[in-house]
Amino acid sequence: MDAVSKLSLSGVDWADDAPGDGFSGRAIRFQNQGQFHILKYLRGLIAAIEANGGLIYSRTAATDWRDDDGLLVETSAGFIRCTKAVVLATNYPLKSKMFAQLPSYRTYAIGARIAKGSFPKALIWDTADPYHYVRMQEENDHDLLIVGGEDHRTGQADDGVARFENLWSWTKTHFPVAEEVLHRWSGQCLETHDGLAFLGRYSSSQPDVYLITGDSGMGMTHGTIGGRLVSDLILGRTNQFEKVFDPSRLATQSLVEAVPEVASSTAPYIDWLTGGDVDSVDEIRNGEGAIIRKGLSKIAAYRDESGNLHERSAVCTHLGCIVRFNSTEKTWDCPCHGSRFGCEDGHVINTPAITPLAEA
Repeated sequence: MDAVSKLSLSGVDWADDAPGDGFSGRAIRFQNQGQFHILKYLRGLIAAIEANGGLIYSRTAATDWRDDDGLLVETSAGFIRCTKAVVLATNYPLKSKMFAQLPSYRTYAIGARIAKGSFPKALIWDTADPYHYVRMQEENDHDLLIVGGEDHRTGQADDGVARFENLWSWTKTHFPVAEEVLHRWSGQCLETHDGLAFLGRYSSSQPDVYLITGDSGMGMTHGTIGGRLVSDLILGRTNQFEKVFDPSRLATQSLVEAVPEVASSTAPYIDWLTGGDVDSVDEIRNGEGAIIRKGLSKIAAYRDESGNLHERSAVCTHLGCIVRFNSTEKTWDCPCHGSRFGCEDGHVINTPAITPLAEA
């Protein structure tokens, strides 16, 4: 059987071209795909959980868990006792030491106005580096072309404005129907060694604790698969995808691919030996931040738009890396393992850190 026949049997075939200008050669097309509204989907999940007696705690941070005397989850509102299982569906899993397996990336997206019906309802992505993806969202009097990509390791670049401009330049080149940028945003994703999420048991020694993490930018897909797979494991049912997504599976990437990721997580520790970004806080303008060296210490100093100065320790509370200023989003980002903190009070925005930056 030839390659084309095999693709067709698997629900995948070849397309002679992809929508847009400037793409050369054939594209792989996935058949029978669907698109749905994530907020409506979440509302359905909430209704199903509550209908089955489940409780949802909003604005309640989970900060720890333990299973030495039954399953307990520590939250900002107290302890919750779990009778059956704990599922760590928390982006980066609490207490995990998987940071080498889950490098953290910032990713960028823009929403550009296009005329109604000028772009097909499809999701397109390329294999360039940096990569790009494109999809269309219908609005009332126009459509929205969503274009994303331009990823980089968290805390290891501070050029968000340029990356948004790169996305817009790429969009205008390949999709001339785009009229203007209406929205732009960024997010954080954890990439696994093979692009598949870690879904399953936390470890063989803790069989009642489960993971749903490492979505690699495909949270809607992996989250849904994870919910079904982990539910089967908790209820003692078999699931055909258990080994595929097993968190303990062997890495499939080569040393050529793995070594740079590990190096990127450790090289920033050299920041302990360097000077500050500026010599004095007087050099920091309103709305900007910088690292200041004070003797053996490093301080994360941020001056808000009103001119008030906010100083916190620059030491990430996860594993002691020195944070760096993110001027696009006004945060302190850890270049080692991806933790992010608020500029004024140092509160945690992204794990693996779970405690704020210390007072200076």
